[in-house]
Amino acid sequence: MAFRCDRCDYQAIKWIGRCPHCGEWDTFHLAEGEEEAESSWIGEELLPITRIDLAAVERFATGIGEVDRLLGGGLVPGGVLLFGGEPGVGKSTLLLQVAQNLAELYGKILYVSGEESAAQIKLRASRLGVTSENLYILSEQNLKRIVAAVESLSPHVLFVDSIQTTLSTSVPGEAGSVRQMRETSAELTRLAKAHKMTTFLVGHITKGGAFAGPKTMEHLVDVAIYLEGSREEDVRILRSVKNRFGATNEIAVFQMQSGGLKAITDPSRFFLDEHNLESRAGTVVVSIIEGTRPILVELQALVSPTGGYGAPQRRCSGLDYNRLLLLLAVIERQLGVHTGGADVYLSIAGGLETRERALDLGMIAAVVSSLRNRPLPERTVVIGEVGLSGEVRGVKKLRERISEAEKLGYERVIIPVKGKPSSLATVETIPVATINEAMEALCLS
Repeated sequence: MAFRCDRCDYQAIKWIGRCPHCGEWDTFHLAEGEEEAESSWIGEELLPITRIDLAAVERFATGIGEVDRLLGGGLVPGGVLLFGGEPGVGKSTLLLQVAQNLAELYGKILYVSGEESAAQIKLRASRLGVTSENLYILSEQNLKRIVAAVESLSPHVLFVDSIQTTLSTSVPGEAGSVRQMRETSAELTRLAKAHKMTTFLVGHITKGGAFAGPKTMEHLVDVAIYLEGSREEDVRILRSVKNRFGATNEIAVFQMQSGGLKAITDPSRFFLDEHNLESRAGTVVVSIIEGTRPILVELQALVSPTGGYGAPQRRCSGLDYNRLLLLLAVIERQLGVHTGGADVYLSIAGGLETRERALDLGMIAAVVSSLRNRPLPERTVVIGEVGLSGEVRGVKKLRERISEAEKLGYERVIIPVKGKPSSLATVETIPVATINEAMEALCLS
């Protein structure tokens, strides 16, 4: 016999008035018996792997090319996707656009909302131009009624917005509790597999940026994606963090407009749109890799003497703060450049965030350039990871980074000696082994 807490799912062998794990009172109830194993079976027969027909899992497009590329080529029948993002970032907007395209291409689509009424969804749909007769809206939180609607309509794709508001009457606890989320996500996953119905589960995220709810919820789904962005910027980044059908850490870039989210097919040109090819002090173009895609971005640094007023400030936007502190120490030790009496600010233009080490050399170049008020050579891209002793280390996908720079009209690329491609593009490449060599090549020594 076992008792289970409705709030945190903590188990005990006897009833307890106050949960020792979450601290809530009167939340322990007798755990229900395990359901028979056959209730979780989705009805497929036992087959050797050689007889499984892949035609049954042929992908289908969402109508948004960037989303299809991020997913690895489109949606998979029966796949379950967990879709997360901060409130107001545009989750429902993007999903309504996807639902409209799917309804036009494949037929009946069911969009279930437990947070908004049908009229509220219609207001947003009117602004986005969502008018398909095949898109059905259901404002509902009860899991049984959602399942009944699926059985009645047999939709091609199901959207549930959000999983935290979905409530199962077969288990105790309020909507959004650990046990409720575990049960509802498991039941919707079984429903999706049994009907070969692709399902989107919208999930809230915590203040730490992770999906709210139990980690078992992430294990149940096939794909987990985040929509990132701030309200101050119109750029939105759709990022894949788990994908059983394709590569992870892929991104798709969108711009929020009055008519919804517009896909950016060439992120490098988009992020460098306002970049002046005439170099300015403290500005450098660097190359990052997101998933399989190289992207050129503008890195800006401002180094300003404090004048003896207060402790020097270190601030960065879109970059790893701890990495900045480490690189400033490398600059101090290996280049003899003193930044201890100056404020240092670093930022990636356009609102993109990254933690890639290939920016190290670019960060150092931007700081030294700003401190000495000396611009870098024009049409130059800087690539390389930097070690503690000042050596420039190799980076992955160097050939793709160089090709992206050449495509956008850049003429020189500073690259690490290690990992230099055997056959290079027509763009001039300057291999460097240390940050001292890099500063000489960039006329900053």
